[in-house]
Amino acid sequence: MLAPKLDQVLPKVLPKVLPKVLPKVLQLQLVLLRHGHTQWNKERRYLGSTDLPLLPGAREELTALREQPELRGDFWRVYCSDLRRCRETLACIAPGLEASSLYDSRLREMSFGTWEGCTYEQLQNNLDYRSWIDDPAEVTPPDGESWQAFEARLDSFLKELRQAAEASGDEAELSPLPEDSTVQTAAPDHHPSEEPLHLRVLLVTHGGVIRQLLARALEDVTFRTAAAPPPGTAVVLTLVRSAGKWQW
Repeated sequence: MLAPKLDQVLPKVLPKVLPKVLPKVLQLQLVLLRHGHTQWNKERRYLGSTDLPLLPGAREELTALREQPELRGDFWRVYCSDLRRCRETLACIAPGLEASSLYDSRLREMSFGTWEGCTYEQLQNNLDYRSWIDDPAEVTPPDGESWQAFEARLDSFLKELRQAAEASGDEAELSPLPEDSTVQTAAPDHHPSEEPLHLRVLLVTHGGVIRQLLARALEDVTFRTAAAPPPGTAVVLTLVRSAGKWQW
């Protein structure tokens, strides 16, 4: 019995999905939006895990900031801290994005424990506080969150975000073939696409989270020297995956 010809077998065993060429570069644009003013922000008190609402006047301020350029255009994903001041900020500044937002506790501000609600003047003579100011990685506020725990939850969030972006990139590179289509092989001289895949992500979060991300992304910037944007405004960072590696 003669073996079947290869061109008779391939159409039966090849899938109906033709993988396209993966882009060489995947860009994640992170739009980091800081929540609006609260009473403790106004009074310059430490505000971490305490769940305060926005000031009544902050809503008007945020409404006026809806047209800031960083918020224009579409977003692939929208994430928001689950604390009230961030949820209310999203509702005021981008109400059309509420329904699609993912609320994530990993985007919360650091918990300051028993120092929550205190001012600098109240704590300035506290030796533990002074040590924490000098090196937050070595000292933890009483009943508060350690620096290692703060970093770990942000790392966890970023890892999942990168994985979701990679999965989205893979899906974007696969398209179903019509039932009556024929399978074609790529030309020998075909090279991976040079066109990067851009994904925009909105993160509604807190000053400490933004400062930590700025310190990660910017050269010669530390958490202590990083400046969060004013309440209700945004700063943009870009994560890039090239040659299988992510970097700021």
